[in-house]
Amino acid sequence: MAHLFGPVPSRRLGRSLGVDLIPPKTCPYDCIYCEVGPTTRQTRRRFAYRTDAIIGELTECLRDPAPAPDVITLAGSGEPTLNLGLGRIIEAIKAMSQIPVAVLTNGALLYLPQVRRELAAADLVLPSLDAAREETYLAINRPLPELTLDRLIDGLTAFRREYRGQIWLEVMLIKGINDTEAELVLLRQALGKIAPDKVQLNTVVRPGVEESARPLDTGAMAAAAAFLGGPVEVIAAFDREDMVGSPREDEDLVEMLSRRPMTAPDLAQALGLPLVQVVARLKRLQDSGRISHNRHHDQEFYRHQA
Repeated sequence: MAHLFGPVPSRRLGRSLGVDLIPPKTCPYDCIYCEVGPTTRQTRRRFAYRTDAIIGELTECLRDPAPAPDVITLAGSGEPTLNLGLGRIIEAIKAMSQIPVAVLTNGALLYLPQVRRELAAADLVLPSLDAAREETYLAINRPLPELTLDRLIDGLTAFRREYRGQIWLEVMLIKGINDTEAELVLLRQALGKIAPDKVQLNTVVRPGVEESARPLDTGAMAAAAAFLGGPVEVIAAFDREDMVGSPREDEDLVEMLSRRPMTAPDLAQALGLPLVQVVARLKRLQDSGRISHNRHHDQEFYRHQA
């Protein structure tokens, strides 16, 4: 299916059926750490994207999901809140399924009342806040000019006030950029204002757009979590042992890698296969030129060779 992927393993959500709501790398941001690559279409919210086709694929898929995913996640390779059909899609899912709906968003458009209203029917929204100082925000997220930090924080705060579901706010920590005590003090103040149900700390575990986007080590992540306090957890380590996925064929493996780079152990967990078997499949696909790999911070990541 063109707009659905998975179920795939998610560090935060379990087995997730992904729904791609937007063309690849269409986003109001151009984040330096983005694992999908540089933004090729940096845009505002101004178009509907294949809403009927997306709902049609979901209808077909959810007739008899086997096994059913833990969650249906609106996400993909671009910013899902750009799609003017967002509200219709959420409503359609809720009408046809009891599976919880999650939305992965950078939060940039939450200052728009219409976006907040459309997200109201979702069970879980996972926005981002990577900095609480304007200069740092601009350096990391590289947003459209009108998307200021104040607008982002005001949107997150308004959404918390109006929304009755769960908000899990992700903070991407980058070594030497937003991990200093001064930056974390400002982040702690902003988090207190926004009051999410959870704060989830991540770091750059997969290759990003810029080499300057470097990861923190385990000790530094734990220290940052302790400093921020409150409902904070570190999610950077991919250590769920009980997650298995349904894709078994090489085509499904290639499709997974077209969404984001993954290590061989990540893929072994996703496919529910022994690591040695996954490595053999990766070698075959690499020899055929369909995938490539590169080394990033002492790990080997595989990606689709376009």
